[in-house]
This record gives sequence, structure tokens and C-alpha cells, in this order.
Amino acid sequence: KIPSLSSGCRSSPRASSVWRRATPMYPMAQPPGAMRMGKDVDEDVELSSICGSSSLGLEPGTVNPEHDRYPQCIVWTPIPGCTWCFPFIGHLGIGMSDGQVWEFMGMGASKAPEGGLSFGPVTRYVQLSSRYVQPGMTWDEGVKRGKEKCKERFHGACVNNCHTFVSDCLHEMRYAGVPCWNWLSYVLAIWLFVFGRFVTCTRSGAYIVPSAIVIAGLLWMYFGAHKD
Repeated sequence: KIPSLSSGCRSSPRASSVWRRATPMYPMAQPPGAMRMGKDVDEDVELSSICGSSSLGLEPGTVNPEHDRYPQCIVWTPIPGCTWCFPFIGHLGIGMSDGQVWEFMGMGASKAPEGGLSFGPVTRYVQLSSRYVQPGMTWDEGVKRGKEKCKERFHGACVNNCHTFVSDCLHEMRYAGVPCWNWLSYVLAIWLFVFGRFVTCTRSGAYIVPSAIVIAGLLWMYFGAHKD
């Protein structure tokens, strides 16, 4: 009589040991959230590199100022002093598809610090669409190429700056079919000034009120001097 395989395996300790030796003990796969909570995960891994906006409970492509996520956006913040006198001048950055913002402060592009950009929190933004990126190219590839172009580039004030970096990124992806974004860097300033969306009322006030006070003071001084 031939014993069944199942009964033999259950009743024979030797068969059980052979089965354990022959079966590789692979670790059980874990979801990304569980992996981030483990001790074997590098603490420096960015949230965006795992799940992007979805890990924050958001739809992909959703702007989330609370977590500084601006997917496929050109972002803007005022420069204290300079923006007060010239409200259309400020500091620019560009967001990857996962919402991580990159900026240029000299010697290559860098990730924007927590809380916004280097000059302050993001105040205005324009969200663009990947539909207008050149076929065969993605938004993130265009931004990466723009970062490579400014890898060892110094900040040149009015000549080579954050506007140049953002325009280089748009130029690499030939956004909207425009072949000369690298010549239109300062058009971005007008674009954000006219079409930029304000993030919050508080940040809007922090930008508008100082500018209004300074401009009103300059006008008062000018007309007061020419009153007679």
C-alpha cells in the first residue's frame, strides 16, 4: 500500500525537516508604508521617491502647500526689499511630477528647503500640463536635463539666475512647442505676475502689503517733491 503524500509529510519528522531545508525562506513582501516604518529603510529616502503625492492621501498632480508639494508647477516667492519696490521680481523654482521643488541658488540646482524656497514660502504658482511636453520626453526628464545644464554654473545676478534655470528646464522639454525658452527667462516673471495663483491669503498679504506700502511711499515722495 502506497501512503498518501500528505499523510506522509504530516507524520514523518524527517520529511518535514527535508521540506524545510528544501524551501527557501524568502522575506514576505511589504507595502511601501510598512517598509518606511522598518529599521532597514534609509531615513534619508525622500517621501516622493516612494509614492509621491499618493502617500499623502492626495491624487497625483494635486498641489498641497501644507506639505510643500507643487507637481509640474513653476513656483514663486518674493525677495524681501527687491520685490517691495518691483512687485513682479521674485525667486522662482520648478516642481517635479511628484511635487518636489527644485531651485537655483548658484553652483547647480538644489532641492528647495522645507517650508518653501530659500527666500521664503511659496506665494504664487502656475501649474503646467505634461500634455504640452515634446513627444518622447517627460516632464521629469526635462527638469533633470535642466539641472544638468546648470550643474557647475555660478549665480550671475541678472544674467544667470533662477529664471534661467526654470527656462532651461522648459527649453529641454520644448514646452508648448516653443523652441526658445532659454531666451525667454524674464517672460516667466511676467507670466507669474499676471497668471500666478496665490497659495493662501496669509502669504498673499505678506507679499501685497509691503509692496503697497513701499510703492505708496515712493509715489508720495515723488509727487510731494513736484507739488510746487
